[in-house]
Amino acid sequence: MTGRDTAAVVVGYAALVFWSFQLLPQVLKSFRAKSTGGLSATMMFLWAIWTPFFAAYALYSGLKLPLIIQPNLFGFFAAVCFVQVLHYPAERGEEGGQHTSEEGSDGGRKVGRWKKVFGRTWVAVGMLGVCLMLLGGAEAGLYYAICAADEAGTKSGGDFVTAMGIMPTILIIGGFLPQYIDIFRTSIVDGISQPFLLMDILGAVLSLIALGLEPPPFDWLNAGSYLAVGILDVGILVLIRVYTWRKGGRGEKGVVVPEMV
Repeated sequence: MTGRDTAAVVVGYAALVFWSFQLLPQVLKSFRAKSTGGLSATMMFLWAIWTPFFAAYALYSGLKLPLIIQPNLFGFFAAVCFVQVLHYPAERGEEGGQHTSEEGSDGGRKVGRWKKVFGRTWVAVGMLGVCLMLLGGAEAGLYYAICAADEAGTKSGGDFVTAMGIMPTILIIGGFLPQYIDIFRTSIVDGISQPFLLMDILGAVLSLIALGLEPPPFDWLNAGSYLAVGILDVGILVLIRVYTWRKGGRGEKGVVVPEMV
């Protein structure tokens, strides 16, 4: 193993820590607060769906082990966050400092009608299990489909492989859009964990470095997801600071001062 290969593995494992467990602070924040106000259910759903596409293409591309483990752990925590949005109410009332679901997050409006069902712990745990099995099955199916398309050696097969490489970037960007829309519409940001965003950014940067240490040519299709995540995470952090500054950090109507938890 060359020095470059060793560096790629070391940086890859560092990225594995940050870009696999970055959603853990969000999971813990929602669990402690028993609320997911400000967190987009659509974003977490699309991020969970992103996993089989990215992981299958990473396997096909022959990336180092850390860059293959990474998306699967990310998908697990994204699925947990999605189920939490369904399980917990989207508001805590005035005492908790958040608005009601009519004023607040898209999660509150879209899944509020299902609260009676998903509010039961056993239903939420069962749904999480089903989600994980579906994601695992999709990943295996996509991997074999990509390999089969590549082995076919046809133009349509090549186009399919390229499409599978582009799809993760589309899904990761698409997942951010509802979160941005929700922030602009409601000005509620306190349900979003800032440590999660910071870990996400650092993990994306380290993943790009690890990808750059892979043998040439540089894999721009895989890099697209890392670049998109880093840039869009920075945007959300900026919005959190802007909304806090605009309201003088006093938690006026329409915004709640975010906590670093």
